[in-house]
Amino acid sequence: MKIKELALGTLSRILRYAGILLLIYISMVFYLALTERRNAFPRAITHNEAREAISDKARNISCTLDDGTVLEGFVVGNEHNNVLLYYPDADEDAAQFLAELDSLPGYAAATFNYRGSGNNKGTPSQETFEKDAQLIYECASQINGREPEVVAGRGTGAILATKKVKKNNIVVLIDPVLSIADAICEKYRLLYPKFLVRANVKISKNDISGASNVFILSDRARFSDRSHTVEQAFEGVKWSKRGEETLSEALFSVIKRK
Repeated sequence: MKIKELALGTLSRILRYAGILLLIYISMVFYLALTERRNAFPRAITHNEAREAISDKARNISCTLDDGTVLEGFVVGNEHNNVLLYYPDADEDAAQFLAELDSLPGYAAATFNYRGSGNNKGTPSQETFEKDAQLIYECASQINGREPEVVAGRGTGAILATKKVKKNNIVVLIDPVLSIADAICEKYRLLYPKFLVRANVKISKNDISGASNVFILSDRARFSDRSHTVEQAFEGVKWSKRGEETLSEALFSVIKRK
Protein backbone atom coordinates (compact mmCIF):
# COMPACT_ATOMS: atom_id res chain seq x y z
CA MET A 1 0.00 0.00 0.00
CA LYS A 2 2.83 2.39 0.87
CA ILE A 3 4.46 1.71 -2.50
CA LYS A 4 1.19 2.47 -4.26
CA GLU A 5 0.71 5.68 -2.28
CA LEU A 6 4.33 6.69 -3.01
CA ALA A 7 3.85 6.02 -6.71
CA LEU A 8 0.60 8.01 -6.81
CA GLY A 9 2.23 10.87 -4.92
CA THR A 10 5.18 10.90 -7.32
CA LEU A 11 2.86 10.83 -10.32
CA SER A 12 0.81 13.66 -8.83
CA ARG A 13 3.91 15.82 -8.38
CA ILE A 14 5.10 15.06 -11.91
CA LEU A 15 1.71 16.02 -13.35
CA ARG A 16 1.64 19.17 -11.25
CA TYR A 17 5.09 20.25 -12.41
CA ALA A 18 4.20 19.32 -16.01
CA GLY A 19 1.07 21.42 -15.73
CA ILE A 20 3.04 24.39 -14.42
CA LEU A 21 5.59 24.07 -17.25
CA LEU A 22 2.80 23.75 -19.80
CA LEU A 23 1.12 26.86 -18.39
CA ILE A 24 4.41 28.79 -18.58
CA TYR A 25 4.94 27.59 -22.17
CA ILE A 26 1.43 28.56 -23.24
CA SER A 27 1.85 31.96 -21.59
CA MET A 28 5.11 32.57 -23.44
CA VAL A 29 3.58 31.52 -26.77
CA PHE A 30 0.59 33.76 -26.10
CA TYR A 31 2.89 36.69 -25.26
CA LEU A 32 4.94 36.15 -28.45
CA ALA A 33 1.71 36.00 -30.45
CA LEU A 34 0.58 39.31 -28.97
CA THR A 35 3.94 40.95 -29.68
CA GLU A 36 4.54 39.35 -33.08
CA ARG A 37 4.58 42.65 -34.95
CA ARG A 38 7.51 43.88 -32.86
CA ASN A 39 9.41 40.67 -33.60
CA ALA A 40 8.49 40.56 -37.27
CA PHE A 41 9.21 44.24 -37.88
CA PRO A 42 11.56 45.39 -35.10
CA ARG A 43 12.82 48.95 -34.82
CA ALA A 44 16.57 49.24 -35.23
CA ILE A 45 18.17 51.44 -32.59
CA THR A 46 20.51 54.22 -33.65
CA HIS A 47 24.08 52.91 -33.90
CA ASN A 48 26.11 55.93 -32.83
CA GLU A 49 29.52 54.32 -33.43
CA ALA A 50 28.64 53.43 -37.03
CA ARG A 51 27.32 56.93 -37.67
CA GLU A 52 30.47 58.47 -36.29
CA ALA A 53 32.57 56.14 -38.46
CA ILE A 54 30.87 57.33 -41.67
CA SER A 55 30.47 60.99 -40.70
CA ASP A 56 33.41 62.10 -42.85
CA LYS A 57 32.48 60.12 -45.97
CA ALA A 58 28.68 59.87 -46.07
CA ARG A 59 26.13 62.44 -47.20
CA ASN A 60 22.76 62.51 -45.50
CA ILE A 61 19.79 61.96 -47.81
CA SER A 62 16.09 61.45 -47.14
CA CYS A 63 13.04 59.76 -48.58
CA THR A 64 9.49 61.01 -48.02
CA LEU A 65 6.78 58.33 -47.94
CA ASP A 66 3.20 58.69 -49.14
CA ASP A 67 1.94 59.45 -45.64
CA GLY A 68 4.54 62.17 -45.10
CA THR A 69 6.92 60.06 -43.01
CA VAL A 70 10.51 61.05 -43.76
CA LEU A 71 13.14 58.33 -43.80
CA GLU A 72 16.78 59.13 -43.10
CA GLY A 73 19.40 57.74 -45.44
CA PHE A 74 23.05 57.93 -46.37
CA VAL A 75 25.04 57.77 -49.57
CA VAL A 76 28.78 57.14 -49.90
CA GLY A 77 30.84 57.56 -53.06
CA ASN A 78 30.60 59.55 -56.26
CA GLU A 79 26.91 60.10 -56.83
CA HIS A 80 27.42 60.27 -60.60
CA ASN A 81 28.39 56.59 -60.52
CA ASN A 82 25.94 53.71 -60.66
CA VAL A 83 24.04 53.28 -57.40
CA LEU A 84 24.11 50.25 -55.13
CA LEU A 85 20.97 50.31 -52.98
CA TYR A 86 21.13 48.36 -49.72
CA TYR A 87 18.12 47.18 -47.71
CA PRO A 88 19.24 46.62 -44.09
CA ASP A 89 18.17 43.70 -41.93
CA ALA A 90 15.13 44.47 -39.80
CA ASP A 91 17.06 45.36 -36.63
CA GLU A 92 20.08 46.93 -38.36
CA ASP A 93 20.83 50.65 -38.49
CA ALA A 94 21.56 51.42 -42.14
CA ALA A 95 24.74 53.23 -41.10
CA GLN A 96 26.24 49.92 -39.94
CA PHE A 97 26.46 48.63 -43.52
CA LEU A 98 28.28 51.72 -44.75
CA ALA A 99 30.61 51.67 -41.73
CA GLU A 100 31.70 48.16 -42.72
CA LEU A 101 31.95 49.03 -46.41
CA ASP A 102 35.45 50.35 -47.16
CA SER A 103 34.90 51.40 -50.76
CA LEU A 104 33.18 50.12 -53.84
CA PRO A 105 34.97 51.39 -56.97
CA GLY A 106 32.59 52.72 -59.60
CA TYR A 107 29.55 52.75 -57.31
CA ALA A 108 27.75 55.05 -54.93
CA ALA A 109 26.34 53.04 -52.01
CA ALA A 110 22.98 54.26 -50.69
CA THR A 111 20.82 52.98 -47.88
CA PHE A 112 17.85 54.14 -45.80
CA ASN A 113 16.46 53.23 -42.40
CA TYR A 114 12.91 51.89 -42.33
CA ARG A 115 10.07 53.71 -40.62
CA GLY A 116 10.48 53.50 -36.85
CA SER A 117 14.18 52.62 -37.11
CA GLY A 118 17.14 54.84 -36.31
CA ASN A 119 15.87 58.41 -36.01
CA ASN A 120 12.77 57.74 -38.11
CA LYS A 121 9.24 58.13 -36.81
CA GLY A 122 6.43 55.71 -37.53
CA THR A 123 5.47 52.12 -36.82
CA PRO A 124 6.64 49.37 -39.19
CA SER A 125 4.13 46.70 -40.19
CA GLN A 126 3.37 44.17 -42.89
CA GLU A 127 1.16 46.76 -44.60
CA THR A 128 4.04 49.24 -44.92
CA PHE A 129 7.10 46.99 -45.30
CA GLU A 130 7.07 46.34 -49.07
CA LYS A 131 5.34 49.60 -49.98
CA ASP A 132 8.02 51.61 -48.20
CA ALA A 133 10.71 49.53 -49.92
CA GLN A 134 9.32 50.52 -53.32
CA LEU A 135 9.43 54.20 -52.40
CA ILE A 136 12.97 53.76 -51.07
CA TYR A 137 13.91 52.33 -54.47
CA GLU A 138 12.37 55.35 -56.19
CA CYS A 139 14.23 57.73 -53.87
CA ALA A 140 17.51 55.94 -54.60
CA SER A 141 16.78 56.39 -58.31
CA GLN A 142 16.74 60.15 -57.79
CA ILE A 143 20.35 60.27 -56.60
CA ASN A 144 21.63 60.50 -60.16
CA GLY A 145 18.45 60.08 -62.19
CA ARG A 146 19.03 56.36 -62.88
CA GLU A 147 17.65 53.25 -61.23
CA PRO A 148 20.12 51.43 -58.96
CA GLU A 149 22.31 49.04 -60.92
CA VAL A 150 22.82 46.83 -57.86
CA VAL A 151 20.20 46.06 -55.21
CA ALA A 152 21.44 44.29 -52.10
CA GLY A 153 19.79 43.28 -48.85
CA ARG A 154 20.73 41.48 -45.66
CA GLY A 155 18.52 39.03 -43.75
CA THR A 156 14.91 40.12 -44.07
CA GLY A 157 16.15 43.05 -46.16
CA ALA A 158 17.13 40.45 -48.76
CA ILE A 159 13.43 39.68 -49.18
CA LEU A 160 12.90 43.28 -50.30
CA ALA A 161 15.86 43.06 -52.68
CA THR A 162 14.26 40.10 -54.47
CA LYS A 163 11.30 42.30 -55.38
CA LYS A 164 13.67 44.27 -57.61
CA VAL A 165 14.89 41.48 -59.87
CA LYS A 166 15.00 43.09 -63.30
CA LYS A 167 16.95 42.37 -66.45
CA ASN A 168 19.09 45.47 -66.09
CA ASN A 169 20.26 45.15 -62.49
CA ILE A 170 22.15 42.84 -60.15
CA VAL A 171 20.58 41.53 -56.94
CA VAL A 172 22.80 40.46 -54.04
CA LEU A 173 21.23 38.61 -51.11
CA ILE A 174 23.48 38.76 -48.04
CA ASP A 175 22.76 36.02 -45.48
CA PRO A 176 19.16 35.90 -46.77
CA VAL A 177 16.19 34.38 -45.01
CA LEU A 178 13.30 32.81 -46.91
CA SER A 179 10.60 34.62 -44.92
CA ILE A 180 9.98 36.67 -41.84
CA ALA A 181 8.30 33.60 -40.37
CA ASP A 182 11.58 31.71 -40.79
CA ALA A 183 13.47 34.57 -39.13
CA ILE A 184 11.15 34.52 -36.11
CA CYS A 185 11.29 30.73 -35.81
CA GLU A 186 15.08 30.83 -36.08
CA LYS A 187 15.12 33.18 -33.11
CA TYR A 188 12.53 31.51 -30.86
CA ARG A 189 12.48 27.93 -32.17
CA LEU A 190 9.99 25.78 -30.20
CA LEU A 191 8.79 28.77 -28.20
CA TYR A 192 6.97 30.10 -31.26
CA PRO A 193 6.28 27.48 -33.96
CA LYS A 194 6.21 28.67 -37.56
CA PHE A 195 2.56 27.78 -38.12
CA LEU A 196 1.59 30.41 -35.54
CA VAL A 197 3.36 33.27 -37.34
CA ARG A 198 0.89 35.55 -39.08
CA ALA A 199 3.38 37.82 -40.87
CA ASN A 200 3.36 36.81 -44.53
CA VAL A 201 6.43 38.43 -46.10
CA LYS A 202 8.66 36.05 -48.02
CA ILE A 203 10.79 35.47 -51.07
CA SER A 204 8.51 34.45 -53.90
CA LYS A 205 9.53 31.88 -56.47
CA ASN A 206 7.95 34.05 -59.12
CA ASP A 207 10.38 36.82 -58.21
CA ILE A 208 13.69 35.01 -58.64
CA SER A 209 13.29 31.49 -60.01
CA GLY A 210 15.33 31.14 -63.18
CA ALA A 211 16.84 34.62 -62.86
CA SER A 212 20.49 34.86 -63.90
CA ASN A 213 21.24 38.08 -62.06
CA VAL A 214 20.63 36.96 -58.45
CA PHE A 215 23.57 36.18 -56.17
CA ILE A 216 23.73 34.95 -52.59
CA LEU A 217 26.63 36.19 -50.49
CA SER A 218 27.18 34.10 -47.37
CA ASP A 219 28.81 36.64 -45.07
CA ARG A 220 28.53 35.45 -41.46
CA ALA A 221 29.24 31.82 -40.61
CA ARG A 222 26.27 31.46 -38.26
CA PHE A 223 23.89 32.15 -41.15
CA SER A 224 25.52 29.83 -43.71
CA ASP A 225 22.82 27.15 -43.33
CA ARG A 226 19.98 29.49 -44.15
CA SER A 227 21.93 30.92 -47.10
CA HIS A 228 22.24 27.40 -48.50
CA THR A 229 18.52 26.86 -47.88
CA VAL A 230 17.67 29.85 -50.06
CA GLU A 231 20.14 28.72 -52.72
CA GLN A 232 18.59 25.26 -52.88
CA ALA A 233 15.06 26.65 -53.01
CA PHE A 234 15.54 28.65 -56.20
CA GLU A 235 16.96 27.54 -59.51
CA GLY A 236 19.58 29.76 -61.12
CA VAL A 237 20.71 31.62 -58.00
CA LYS A 238 24.50 31.80 -57.72
CA TRP A 239 26.15 31.33 -54.34
CA SER A 240 29.33 32.92 -53.01
CA LYS A 241 31.03 32.84 -49.62
CA ARG A 242 32.98 35.66 -48.05
CA GLY A 243 36.39 34.47 -46.97
CA GLU A 244 39.17 36.59 -45.53
CA GLU A 245 38.41 39.56 -47.78
CA THR A 246 36.55 42.67 -46.65
CA LEU A 247 32.83 43.06 -47.27
CA SER A 248 33.63 45.58 -50.03
CA GLU A 249 35.92 43.09 -51.77
CA ALA A 250 33.39 40.28 -51.45
CA LEU A 251 30.59 42.46 -52.86
CA PHE A 252 32.77 43.72 -55.70
CA SER A 253 33.69 40.13 -56.65
CA VAL A 254 30.02 39.15 -56.74
CA ILE A 255 29.07 42.17 -58.85
CA LYS A 256 31.83 41.46 -61.37
CA ARG A 257 30.55 37.89 -61.80
CA LYS A 258 27.57 39.21 -63.71
